[in-house]
Amino acid sequence: MKKLFILSLASLGFVACGERADYIVLSGKIDSYNGLPLKITGGDFKSDLHINQDGTFRDTLKVDTNYFYYTIGNPMYGVQVPVYLEKGKETAVNINLNSNPIAATFTGANVDINNYLQKKNALYFQVQNGLEKTFAQKPEDFKKSIIAIGQQYLNLLNGEKELSKKFLTTEAKAINYELLYMKSLYEGAHQELTGEEVKLPKEIADELARVDYDLSQDFDIYGYYKALVISKFYEKYQSAKENENPWDKVIKHFDTLKSENIKKSLSRSLISGISVANTPENNKKLAEIVKANVKDAEGVAEINKRLANLERLKDGNPFPAFEAQDIQGNTVSSESLKGKLLYIDIWATWCLPCRKEIPALKALQEEYKDKDITFVSLSVDDDKEAWKNAVTTEKLTGVQLHKNVQMSPDFAENYDLTGIPRFILVSKDGKLISINAPRPSEAKIKELINANL
Repeated sequence: MKKLFILSLASLGFVACGERADYIVLSGKIDSYNGLPLKITGGDFKSDLHINQDGTFRDTLKVDTNYFYYTIGNPMYGVQVPVYLEKGKETAVNINLNSNPIAATFTGANVDINNYLQKKNALYFQVQNGLEKTFAQKPEDFKKSIIAIGQQYLNLLNGEKELSKKFLTTEAKAINYELLYMKSLYEGAHQELTGEEVKLPKEIADELARVDYDLSQDFDIYGYYKALVISKFYEKYQSAKENENPWDKVIKHFDTLKSENIKKSLSRSLISGISVANTPENNKKLAEIVKANVKDAEGVAEINKRLANLERLKDGNPFPAFEAQDIQGNTVSSESLKGKLLYIDIWATWCLPCRKEIPALKALQEEYKDKDITFVSLSVDDDKEAWKNAVTTEKLTGVQLHKNVQMSPDFAENYDLTGIPRFILVSKDGKLISINAPRPSEAKIKELINANL
C-alpha cells in the first residue's frame, strides 16, 4: 500500500542553480561494507558508487545543476542516506550500515545542512509510516493531521540555528510542496483504503486549485512540485469520462504549457501513449509533441518503435499469430481458427470495463450464431483459476482461451496492448480488419462485421 504514497528523497529534493565548477566530489567510507551495490541518485542523475573492498570511495560527479539533494543508497535493501552536495566542493561521509537507523557522519562542505537532512529523513519515514492512517481519516481530521505534519517539519527546520537564510527559505518552500502533494493524494488514497468517496475540505481544495502547474524554475528546483505537475498531467487522462477520448484532454493541457523544461519532461511519458487504440489524429499529435521535445538516442529509438508498431498493425496487414490454452489445457493457435471471421476479445476478470461488455458480447454471439464468424475471448489473467471460475459462473460461450502473459513478454507488444479490453476483428484469410475494433456495446461493430462476412 505504501508504494502509492512514498516518493523517495532521491527524487524529491531541491536545486539552487548557479555558475560554478561543473563537478562534485563525494568521498567517504562505508563501515561494515559487505559488497552491497550502492548508487548516488538525484533528480535525473544516477550513477553507481565505486566502492573499494575496504569500503572507501571517492567519486567525481559531473552534474548540470549547482546544489541538489542526492541519495546514497539501495532502496531494495532499505539503504537511503540523503546528502546535500555543492558543485565545485567536496563532501565526505561515513556510513555505518550496521546501525539502526543507518548512521551517517559528514565532513567537508555543508555539514550543517547534511546533519539537518539526516534528522529530516528520520521524520520523513515517521510520517510515511503513519500515512495510511492519515489518509483513512475523515476530511476534517485529515486537515488537522496534515497541519500537524507540516508543523513537525517546520519545527525541525526552525530549530537548526546554523543554516543560512537562503537555505531556510528554499527548504520551507520544499516542505510546502510536499504537504501540497500529500493533500492532492487524499481523495484517491482514502477511497482505496476505506472504499469511501470523500471530498477535500474546501480550503485545501482551493489551495490546490491555486497551484500554478507551469512554473519552470520550481519544476527544476522542487521535487514535490515536479510530482504535483506530473500527477496533474496524468489526472487529465484519468478524469476523462467513458465517452470521451482521454488523449484529447491530455493534448489540450499540454498545448497550454509554456515552460520548455516541463514540456520536455512530460513528453517522454507520451511515447507509450502512441497506440493503435488511439485515433490517427491523436497519434499524429502525440508523435509531433514527442519528436519536438525528446531528442536523446534512447527516446528517439522508443518513438520510432512505437510508430513502427502502428505501421505493422495497419488494417490489411497479417494478423500476428498467437497460441493459448483452452479450459481443458489444450493449446489452440489462431492459425487453426482461420477460415471464419474472428472477433477477438482480450480481457481479464479483474477488469471492470471488460466485465461490463460481457452481456453485449453474449447478445452479439447469439445474433451471429449461424453466421461465418468465430468469437474468441482471450483472458490475460495472472490467476488462471479466477478465469476458469468466470467462464463457468458467467456461462461464457465461444472459444474461451487463456494466455500467461508473464511467460510471454512479447504478447502485449505483438498487439500493441496498452490497455484492456481490446477487441480485434480478423478476416477469414488472417488479415487485420481492425486491431482496435468497436466494442460489443457499440453499434458500429455490427456494421463492420456485416461488411466483412
